[in-house]
Amino acid sequence: MLDWQRLLQHANADGEFRLHARFWNARVRIVHGSERTLLEMVAGEMRRAQPWDAADFGANLEIAAPPDEWDALLERLPRPFYHDVWAANVHHGFNLAGDSLNLCAYYPAVRRLIELMREVKHGTL
Repeated sequence: MLDWQRLLQHANADGEFRLHARFWNARVRIVHGSERTLLEMVAGEMRRAQPWDAADFGANLEIAAPPDEWDALLERLPRPFYHDVWAANVHHGFNLAGDSLNLCAYYPAVRRLIELMREVKHGTL
């Protein structure tokens, strides 16, 4: 789906992401069809971006969708209701699950993370 190590480096170098994530401690599971990826945040820094291992227990937040839905969300210029992961959750095939307080508190960081994923996918860094 993405070069996850490039996303990790890009997120940690991005001032806007770091500002929104500055106190974020969470394990985020990205589900792209049958592929699962762990993004681990520690005090606003992305520490790990790697395939989800069976030994990895629980996530604070899961963002899940079939591959075609991810493709639509990560388009360079997304169509309406794919511009934001919450809109894609409400109107399309995305599922946001987990700790709603964590999601609400760090939603600006999640939104910026999706924007960074687009940049990594399209090489617009």
